[in-house]
Amino acid sequence: MFGIDPLTASALLILAASGGQPICQMPVTPKINVIPKAEKTKYDISQSMAMLQQYDIDTIDPYGFHGVSATQGFMKGGVRMSPQVKLDYKFLPKYGNAACIWYESIDITITLDPTIVLAKEIYDDKCMRKAVGDHERGHVKIDRMIVNKYSKIMGRKVYDALAERGFIAGPVVHERAQDMAGRMNKIVGQIVDHEFKKMNLERIEKQRDFDNLREYKSVNAKCPKFEYTEEMLTGSKGQVKGKSKARR
Repeated sequence: MFGIDPLTASALLILAASGGQPICQMPVTPKINVIPKAEKTKYDISQSMAMLQQYDIDTIDPYGFHGVSATQGFMKGGVRMSPQVKLDYKFLPKYGNAACIWYESIDITITLDPTIVLAKEIYDDKCMRKAVGDHERGHVKIDRMIVNKYSKIMGRKVYDALAERGFIAGPVVHERAQDMAGRMNKIVGQIVDHEFKKMNLERIEKQRDFDNLREYKSVNAKCPKFEYTEEMLTGSKGQVKGKSKARR
């Protein structure tokens, strides 16, 4: 017996018609929900500045080739997307028990889950804790804006793409019904993945724009007395090297 459980993934649609009147007709309008979520920002202060220098940070250093910069903190964690597609169906005994398959609901959850990493030395200095922490919270704010923006875009893109296909497939012969359900899921996944890639590209661009020289100098200027040492950067004792230069 053919049955379709709620499927998670993506989808495509074929409008079935016989003459001028479609055999398969939508019993209800599918619900398309895009839900942006933001987890509470977490903080990691367990690592030294020397340990942070080992990370491969994707920020483009604005200080130029002759400056010395140090990674004092950064934001990690990304944006997750979870689409769920629920299909429903109806058999047509009049047409050899063929099936009509349609979208009942599409739920897309976009979750922001940020962690701000601050070096121990930065966290222990009250001024630097606030200055670098505020900078990293600026990165979190940018991610929130991007997630909210693309939540609206993604809902419209999914609706428009599926509306072109009719939101319903069939009649589909019994033997091909499960394959058709898979195609319907796959199309939704393709649409969502495409928009998710566009969102990530814009996200990277906005985050890098925020890490500009003026912003870095502004962070440094807030704590003029803070200096870093060779021991901070390498874990080995040494003399004071100079003023710190904030990086993500």
